[in-house]
Amino acid sequence: MTFATTSRPLPAGGALAGRTAVVTGGTSGIGLAIARLLSAEGARIAILARDDEQLCEARRPDVQGKPSTPWRLASGDAGRPADVERFMEDAERDFGELDIVVSNAGFHHADAIENVSPDTWRAVFDTHLGGAFLFSRAAFAHWKRQGRGGCLVFVASKAAVAASPGAAVYACAKAAQLHLARCLAEEGGPHGIRVNSVLPDGVIRGTGIFDAAQRAANARRHGVAPEELENYYAQRNALKASIGPEDVARAVLFLCDDERSRSITGASLSVDGGLTAAYLR
Repeated sequence: MTFATTSRPLPAGGALAGRTAVVTGGTSGIGLAIARLLSAEGARIAILARDDEQLCEARRPDVQGKPSTPWRLASGDAGRPADVERFMEDAERDFGELDIVVSNAGFHHADAIENVSPDTWRAVFDTHLGGAFLFSRAAFAHWKRQGRGGCLVFVASKAAVAASPGAAVYACAKAAQLHLARCLAEEGGPHGIRVNSVLPDGVIRGTGIFDAAQRAANARRHGVAPEELENYYAQRNALKASIGPEDVARAVLFLCDDERSRSITGASLSVDGGLTAAYLR
């Protein structure tokens, strides 16, 4: 049976009309931008996030972008198996078929390796790689049962392919996440399951992933003031572009649209303005 290469007319009401999209970490920053854009294209949205205050905020219609499609928001940890299993079961019960999973939950960490505790190492890997694994496992089981294929997108990072000092823990977790996506693309292909990744450079505007301490730490590593960090990132890429959450969301939408990306799997789409160190080789 052919899944990924079967073309069909674009649905009325948006490119994702009638679909359900699961977005982890979808209550702020990149995740919220992804949820809003997929919703605007007609998808029902199911979000798992662990910050209860942000969950409350994300329930407001103006934050959601006044969607015409329903949103389901639940509190939980993407790195905790029981939370993921319960969330996916509830989303399947409420929405039926789950078509898209965007694994986005995460947090930034930067420090010299001698300052990284074993607990911090485990926490970074549990959230980024553990969460990706748990949602992938649940999604694959669902998609194989329903027999209609599926779309899995990992929000990784340019750090997955470009090394930098002080970023060992975060970069290693993202590199492992990227290779997980490639392995799952091979595993999912015969079932019509597409698995891809987006690789953003540092997103500072409109996201909480860089708290004041992390912004200051990154600024120190690069020899700039914290308020100059976003411009520093922009000036080091070919387009001199500042990367925002909406830029990452547009890349995710492209990879979720079966008409426009139906033959794409195992791919990594850079969203970094053209960063030489992160060019894929």
